[in-house]
Amino acid sequence: MRIYKKISVVIFMVILFGTYQTALGKAKDVNAPSSGAPMVKTVPQLLAGIVHLSDNDIRFRTAEGINIFVDPVTGPKDEKVVKTGMVKPDLILITHSHGDHFQPAVLQEYLKLNPKAVLAGPTDVVKLAGEKGISGMNTVIPGQDYTLAGIHFSTVPACFLEGNSHLKAKQWVGYVLKLNEARYYITGDTQPLPEMAKIKPDVLFPLLYGCGGNIEQAIKMADLTKARVVVPVHTRSDKKIHLPVT
Repeated sequence: MRIYKKISVVIFMVILFGTYQTALGKAKDVNAPSSGAPMVKTVPQLLAGIVHLSDNDIRFRTAEGINIFVDPVTGPKDEKVVKTGMVKPDLILITHSHGDHFQPAVLQEYLKLNPKAVLAGPTDVVKLAGEKGISGMNTVIPGQDYTLAGIHFSTVPACFLEGNSHLKAKQWVGYVLKLNEARYYITGDTQPLPEMAKIKPDVLFPLLYGCGGNIEQAIKMADLTKARVVVPVHTRSDKKIHLPVT
């Protein structure tokens, strides 16, 4: 078992024979507030209502019951989806147009279950979605704040400065969601970027493998953001994180 060193308060980043376990930082109660300070959420509280299905397919359920899907590529009839109950989205956010993040046919399946679901993504995603008959999708660009379906979020650049597959000019994004009084940063496909130092999320979901990502870059992103909890995603295809929806 290889456990990566604690970054900031706590890090959730352990690979054990293809399965994932939880790694807490020091033995002391790092969540205990000082006198007069507001209560800091525990790791189980921060991860409640979140499920990772595959690649960058991460789903969130707020305390009010709003479902947010990021890069859903697993269809609603999939056994894992049915088991978690994450089958009816209110908001769908797409980071970029590559097939392991954006599947128009899958989006259409979810829109049949909730035709009022709100969708958003970068310019090329919106264009491709329109060509597949998905209309009314909202366009997002990096470095902006948005409120859609009652959810507040901001966008962060997602790119690789080397190579031609994830150019900065494409204006692809990562998302910082503000849910249940916490901040969740889904990086999308990207290398560590200076903009990440300003985010300070409670939970970071960094790219781990594929498209130029690697463990060292994931650790760098955790260091840049000072995230309390790190949940690596977009792992190798046979290694997935399973977070129970509570």
